[in-house]
Formats: sequence, C-alpha cells, structure tokens
Amino acid sequence: MDQRTRTEKILERVEAAKLVKLSELSTEFGVSMPTIRKDIDELQKMGRVERVHGNVRLRRSQPEFNRRTYEAADVLPTSEQKALIGKKAADLIESGDSMILDCGATTTELAKNLVDRQNLRVVTNALNIAILLGQEPSNRVMLTGGIFKAETIAVSGEKASTFFEGMFVDKLFLAAGGVSMESGISYPDFIDIHVKRAMIDAAKTVYLLADSAKFGRRDFAAFGAMESVDYLITDTGLPTKYAQWLEGMGIQIIYA
Repeated sequence: MDQRTRTEKILERVEAAKLVKLSELSTEFGVSMPTIRKDIDELQKMGRVERVHGNVRLRRSQPEFNRRTYEAADVLPTSEQKALIGKKAADLIESGDSMILDCGATTTELAKNLVDRQNLRVVTNALNIAILLGQEPSNRVMLTGGIFKAETIAVSGEKASTFFEGMFVDKLFLAAGGVSMESGISYPDFIDIHVKRAMIDAAKTVYLLADSAKFGRRDFAAFGAMESVDYLITDTGLPTKYAQWLEGMGIQIIYA
C-alpha cells in the first residue's frame, strides 16, 4: 500500500472513530511508528487531523466567536517573559488535573499551552480562558459570575468570590498586579481582592505567576497573602533581593 492510499485509509479510520492511538494505526496498517507519524504529518499539513498526546483526531473547525475572542485576548499586554512563564506553568499541569486559572495576560499564555490537554477541570473568572479551554469536549470548564472588567476580559466582585465557596481544587495559578516587600501582592481594584482570597482558600497548592517587572511595584489595592503562596513562577530577571526575600518565606521559585 503506497503512502497516498494509506493516508486516505487513515483519514477514514479517524473519521469513524473520532480519536485513534498512533500505535493502533501502526499495528493495523503494518508499518512502523515513524511511518505513521509521517502519514499523520501529511494529513496535518492538509488541515484534516491533529495529533494529541500519542493520538490523532479530526481537526476541529474554530467558530467565528472563538476567533474574535482570541483576538480580544491578544489585546492584553504581554511580553516574551509572560509567554515563557505561561509555558513553564503549563508543564506543571497534566490531563485530569483540577485547577483555578486567574485572569490576566500571563494566565492566558498558560491556557494557550493547555489546548492539547484532556479531562481538565478548570474554574476561571476569565471569559477568554473559558472559551479557549472549553473547545476540548473532555474538559469541564466552569466560569464564575460577577462584574465584567473589559481590561482583563474577566469578571470580579462578590458574585465571583462566592462561586468558590465549598470548592476544592489541586492547583491555583494566581496573577498579580504588583509584588512588593511592603504590601505583598497588590491589584488594581479592591473588588479583585475578595476573588483572589476565595481562590486561595479553594486550592491545595498556590502558584503565583509574576514576571520580574511586577516586583517592587505596588498597585492600588494591597492584598498581602504572600504566606499563602507555595511557588512563584517567574523569569530570570528577578532581582536577587526579591529571590532572597521569597526563599526566606519558604516560597519555592521556578524560573522560566
């Protein structure tokens, strides 16, 4: 069987089964795994399938509403450092994990690196993150209520904070407006603080995502809460004095 015929048969198989293991295709067609991967690569170039953790499935079309939402998400201020931090944080998440994803540019970068994960249980106050991860049918995505804030494409306030009552998740990935030795974590608005506290109370492990530019900066509403942080994920530009301060509080630093 030549490659063209085999790829046509593979596509028929994927269309029928929706999700197929590469190892099953290798056995079924009597060819090596490298050969199957080349066949799948050809189908990916044609835009027909996508590979997901050792499996192949039909490529899903992206609804117009989603496309506009992604464009809106790109309006959030971002940087190479935020992208690296988001990618590093994603390495800590496995299919099947339960988590809270806070709103913000860095957590959005994190979510972009989770589109190939399955069976995630995600709670978020960010509309763009909910739509991004809700594309995967096996994910369970829960969006809080609250007051809409256009600058972060998210909701906040009392309704958002009460959503977390009685909830328990494995991991929280928390954003920050600023981090200082005097005030700890701070945010642009007081209504954000109640939501962040509720998120922390609902999580077993707290990861703070903050690039080095956030350190030494204090936003309008001081939150403190550094004693609740287990890990900081940041870039290599973190000043030594802040690294020593964090380590002195028992916070482990993960560099992106």
